[in-house]
Parts: sequence; C-alpha cells; structure tokens
Amino acid sequence: MTKYRKTGRALTAGAALLGALALSGPAHAADRTSILAYGAYTRAQAVSYGANGAVRVCDVHADGYGVAVHYYRKVGNRQTLSDSKGNGTCSETTDIQSNPITLFTACVVIDSVDYCNTSYADTGR
Repeated sequence: MTKYRKTGRALTAGAALLGALALSGPAHAADRTSILAYGAYTRAQAVSYGANGAVRVCDVHADGYGVAVHYYRKVGNRQTLSDSKGNGTCSETTDIQSNPITLFTACVVIDSVDYCNTSYADTGR
C-alpha cells in the first residue's frame, strides 16, 4: 500500500508538471522600442515585438523629415527600412521569425542622411 501512495504522488506531480508545461506556450522575446528625439519632440519610433521577426518604424512628428530604422537580423548584414510618407505613418519589415531582428535603432532622414540613435536596442534574440 505504501508503494501505491508513492507512485500516486509521483504520477500526480508528473501530471501537474506536464499540465504547467502545456499551458505555458512557446517562449517569446519581449517588445523593444528605440526612440529618436531632437529638441523637445520625439521624431521617430522603431518597435520590434512578439517573436521579433519584424521591426516597424513610425514618423511621429510633423516636421517634414522622413524616418528610418537600421537593423540587424540574426543572420545577415545591417539593413535599412525607410518611411517618407509623413507624420503618423509607419513602415514594417517582412516578418521572418526564423531569422529574427537582433538589434535596431530609430533614425530621422534629413537631406538623404540618416541621423540615428547612437545606441541600438537589443531584442535578446
């Protein structure tokens, strides 16, 4: 009888562990944001979110300048995505979860030159 109780406890503990693992779901990286501000205004905002397969850059100030994001994927060289559609608009990369964004930084584009945040946001991927 004692043997049955130990086995029962072990099965109960094992079932609880399996249930917890089944409910936890897949691990995701945390959302990260890079903001570029000049003067008192935020000019550009770049965000990588969810599984960090994509990055989005948004123009958040009506100043007549475009915005961009410089980013690195796990495999590959630095890439750039620009948005020159005006205040309140965003552009987003293709969502490639098998090659996630690892580093990125927001930029303002003035006379075809990218002025970027000097530190890159790290997605932890």
